[in-house]
Amino acid sequence: MLTKLRDRTVYLEPYGLKRVFPDLKGHEASNYRDTFDASTLFYDVFRSHDGRHIIMVGPKPLGFEEKLLKAKFFQGDKLLRARHRKLKQVHEVWIKVSPDQEIAVIDVEINGTHGQLEVSPNPSRDFKGKRVLSTLCKDTPVPWILDWLRFHVTNHGVDALVLFENSEDPAHADDIHQAILQENLKISVEIVHAPFKYGPPKLHAVKFLQRSLLQLLRWKYVQPSEALLFCDVDEFVVCQDGKSIFDGLKKSFLGYFLIPGVWVEPVTQTDQSQLKTLGDRRHHMFQHTMDPPKETHRKWVAAPSRIPKSIQFKAHGVRPEPKYAAWLHPFFTRQKPYLKTSKLFHFRAMSTSWKSDREAISPVSSDKHSLHKDLNTACETAFPHLAKVREPS
Repeated sequence: MLTKLRDRTVYLEPYGLKRVFPDLKGHEASNYRDTFDASTLFYDVFRSHDGRHIIMVGPKPLGFEEKLLKAKFFQGDKLLRARHRKLKQVHEVWIKVSPDQEIAVIDVEINGTHGQLEVSPNPSRDFKGKRVLSTLCKDTPVPWILDWLRFHVTNHGVDALVLFENSEDPAHADDIHQAILQENLKISVEIVHAPFKYGPPKLHAVKFLQRSLLQLLRWKYVQPSEALLFCDVDEFVVCQDGKSIFDGLKKSFLGYFLIPGVWVEPVTQTDQSQLKTLGDRRHHMFQHTMDPPKETHRKWVAAPSRIPKSIQFKAHGVRPEPKYAAWLHPFFTRQKPYLKTSKLFHFRAMSTSWKSDREAISPVSSDKHSLHKDLNTACETAFPHLAKVREPS
């Protein structure tokens, strides 16, 4: 299914609200107009998987928090009970409702202004018991996405995908959706077009989108799933024993594992004259690391139904939020539960270079680079006619 999240979005302007750029030393609001989300109140308003709540997920309410906390929500003449959850760069509103009652809209009063909010149905039944793969990407070449998906379907038994696409034009999200359907992978697919401002890459205090979408992913799509694997399109997850990452997760006391990351170097045995554009590159062309491999950021796998509500999903792990909730969950606060038989391979060469210049590639050097055997085996499994690579000589 292809969903256009902008059709579900609630904006600040109709309620006379304005998100204020915070006072950050050395940073002026005028320098971030193109990346700071000053217009979104809630990305989505939807029913919980069990029907017991209506959930709203939006960016942190900088400059209007008190007005939002005083908001009133109604179903007809009935005042509904609302609970606000203040997370890291994210604000959630949970409204308790009868699970047996269909609710298409609710009335709201915010800042003295009355309005109606459409309530999206919950699609999580399509992901119940599934092994879900998810990411957020923007303008990523479709062949890269297909290879990333096929790799994890083949090596880990992924049978569902929720992909958030951040391009301004919905055409690219539609292209991704159609291409995946044509692959006939027999998996559940949800492509969500989310054309919102991502936030300044290195200014975490005003980066709202990814963390908000992770919470939306959690509560709208994957709560009844068997497990969720979160990693980017330029990342492959490999287990040393050739088993699925989801089988490893079953051994977790917390229902959650971190996956240690290493860099795959931008070196290849492929004739570089065949790689004139980024779109010509494919993951299987890059299978060498430094010796030993250089470490990079981790990602994670979790069983959503086993993660406490006060634990927030983040890009590189799950942590208690707000911070004062940490004492309730000492294991999530103090432990970093790595699955030591797994690796996250982060491909330097498979990037559209939004964060840093990663376009340059070079030949493999036997003095510096080593073919990673586990990555090579997994690539040959996923791409048997493409991924044959020899040791550098």
